[in-house]
Amino acid sequence: MSSYHSAIDQKTPSISVLDNRQLNVRTLEYLRIQAEENSNELITRYEFNIQGFQVKNTDPRKNKNQSGPNFIRVFNLAGPVLREESVDAGRTITLNDIEGRLILIINATGVRQNHRYEGNTLPGRLLAITEQVQTEEKITERLIWAGNTATEKDLNLAGQCVSHYDTAGLTQLNSLSLTGTVLSQSHQLLFDSQEADWTSEDQSIWQKKLSNDVYITQSKTDTTGALLSQTDAKGNTQRLAYDVAGQLKGSWLTLKGQSEQVIIKSLTYSAAGQKLREAHGNGVITEYRYEPETQRLIGITTRRPSDTKVLQDLRYEYDPVGNVIGIRNDAEATRFWHNQKVVPENIYTYDSLYQLIKATGREMANISQQSHQLPSPVSPSDNNTYTNYTRSYSYDHSGNLMQIRHSSPATQNNYTTGITISNRSNRGVLSTLTTDPNKVDALFDAGGHQTSLLPGQSLVWTPRGELKQVNNSIGNEWYRYGSDGMRRLKVNEQPTQNTTQQQRVTYLPGLELRITQNSATITEDLQVITVGETGRAQVQALHWESGKPEGIDNNQLRYSYDNLIGSSQLELDNQGQIISEEECLVMKNC
Repeated sequence: MSSYHSAIDQKTPSISVLDNRQLNVRTLEYLRIQAEENSNELITRYEFNIQGFQVKNTDPRKNKNQSGPNFIRVFNLAGPVLREESVDAGRTITLNDIEGRLILIINATGVRQNHRYEGNTLPGRLLAITEQVQTEEKITERLIWAGNTATEKDLNLAGQCVSHYDTAGLTQLNSLSLTGTVLSQSHQLLFDSQEADWTSEDQSIWQKKLSNDVYITQSKTDTTGALLSQTDAKGNTQRLAYDVAGQLKGSWLTLKGQSEQVIIKSLTYSAAGQKLREAHGNGVITEYRYEPETQRLIGITTRRPSDTKVLQDLRYEYDPVGNVIGIRNDAEATRFWHNQKVVPENIYTYDSLYQLIKATGREMANISQQSHQLPSPVSPSDNNTYTNYTRSYSYDHSGNLMQIRHSSPATQNNYTTGITISNRSNRGVLSTLTTDPNKVDALFDAGGHQTSLLPGQSLVWTPRGELKQVNNSIGNEWYRYGSDGMRRLKVNEQPTQNTTQQQRVTYLPGLELRITQNSATITEDLQVITVGETGRAQVQALHWESGKPEGIDNNQLRYSYDNLIGSSQLELDNQGQIISEEECLVMKNC
């Protein structure tokens, strides 16, 4: 199965050149793609100021073209960056106060963000964040801190931030454990028509911006702070148990109004703390094997003992530095089709800089070119209809991916995906947008955010650089994020003949609320409960309040078994029966 060729790496050291202060001013690397080729020398340059802070760095492509550095930085005397010029992300100005607290950020798109703190007689905690886009300034975050009352002490809230009004709505902290673990927390989202603006000093005005729905998540912990149970906003409870070493040994799920179900029956660990065996509530067992010398994962076997069926048997092979060079699924048979032997394995080849340059594997013979559209489900009525494919990848000297070439000769499924890289930065777009490097930067804003993903599909960003909205000819999708950058809401809107169909997903701890409606009529109300701490088998429970599709049981459990990098490859029900199987192309998400 191995594809490792040591000749590619011969005489390709990484060399660091140090100045008389022992600062790295040059890095020399040697790129070779084929063993018989001469290597190319790639030089990265660094410049430092008198204090020893890195003020410039230039990657190999810009160094060769002599087109200036990638980054230029200005530091204050203490070390923090005051200004950074990036060819990709633009200019950012940052100011701290005398205590080192952040007080001002001006990003490349011109957004000014100010941080306000308590006065000198108080602990100096953050009180508010203001953002100014063009001429309008508004407070986008407010933090309210608990006092020192008996009630607040009883809930371990003294001195804690108990109300945080942010860009998604309001997060309230209701109680903490002695170890600082959150025991009760509630979320309220902004109305769709409202933007985060907490400028008024009247808190009742803030409340009018918030939805009436309050989502409360409650938890219980042990004396070490380890989570014992969590009840989500819809009353579904997860329960966890640990061994004497504090490692997970079992988990259970109780859907609201239902009896408790086993998710993980047992877990076995090695002396190094790595999982060796998992027994799941659907009767399926997953076992892991590791290389003794390196502790790298070399095998994952998923089997169903009830009928001795091996559902997945992955074997991994690595090169000396740890790159995966081969994956084989021994649970699948070798097949023959159109005079070719189709083996259930993937082989990966790397250049001397460990960039992936070639991948081989198998695909369904009736599959077509992959694109931004979700592929149609393939019903493998004939499991012999697999064919071999080869994908090759090419990069520029800065490591930017420039081309993916897919070849499947037996089915003539051959195509090339081109990526056009700017000649002034490392920004890149699909060649369907432009093939002219001079036009690439015009498809990004000053902060490096891409404004067009595909022809006719525009992207809109928040002042904080988060994707706010995607627009195309058939509708739009928009998002809200919390202060932590995590998505709290996704809304997809598409016009139909006489109305607009809206699909909403609200993201809460351990829970997704998915609602589909036409105008004011709800056609589907689905809760997706995600069971945490489930090892490599990620488990979801699907509970429909209304609009359940035919042929699907309500409250069903779905076990998703992944591979080394976390891509789902096998989905089973609560009886261990196969729901779906997936195999992914390299650089494609499953």
